[in-house]
Amino acid sequence: MTTVDYFSIIHKYIDPHSLTYAFYIPHVASVTTKAIRLGLHMGLDAEQLRFVEEAAMLHDIGIVKVRSDRLGCHGDLPYISHLAEGRKILEHEGLPRHALVAARHVGLGLTKEEISEKKFPLPPEDLFPETIEEHIISWADLFFSKAPGQAWREKSLSEVRQTAIRYGPRALRTFEKWAVFFGEAGSA
Repeated sequence: MTTVDYFSIIHKYIDPHSLTYAFYIPHVASVTTKAIRLGLHMGLDAEQLRFVEEAAMLHDIGIVKVRSDRLGCHGDLPYISHLAEGRKILEHEGLPRHALVAARHVGLGLTKEEISEKKFPLPPEDLFPETIEEHIISWADLFFSKAPGQAWREKSLSEVRQTAIRYGPRALRTFEKWAVFFGEAGSA
């Protein structure tokens, strides 16, 4: 497997001296650390772990295309668009598997019906992780925020569960299923 120099890609799209970078790096580093720990616990091999590292470091690259003043992002699109934009960026970089992580890491997933109902500017398709690596990164991402003052703090399982409740019964069922899958069900 060819390794990906993810920092060169990050630096190509995000100025290391920018506010965006100051929020991006702590978030993706925290997600990556948790994802690698989960991957080790689940017995992933070295190639899978390397992919998890690379994809976790790049999963939010699409934020460069969105508008979020608090994150220093000055694009034209709503935040949810970072999924599709991240996919485009990583496909352009020749990383189709990494691109799927960027496209599918949306919390506890979205159905095409939810995308349509909420009028999200996303492709009309179900967005759920499919591979074990995608599941691990999506789960790890739930525990870390990009909010000021929260970048390095890992949320508790009960905090993540409360977020799932806010998104409705389907999201809560997905959360409960994933908590069992990742062996964290008794920790809430």
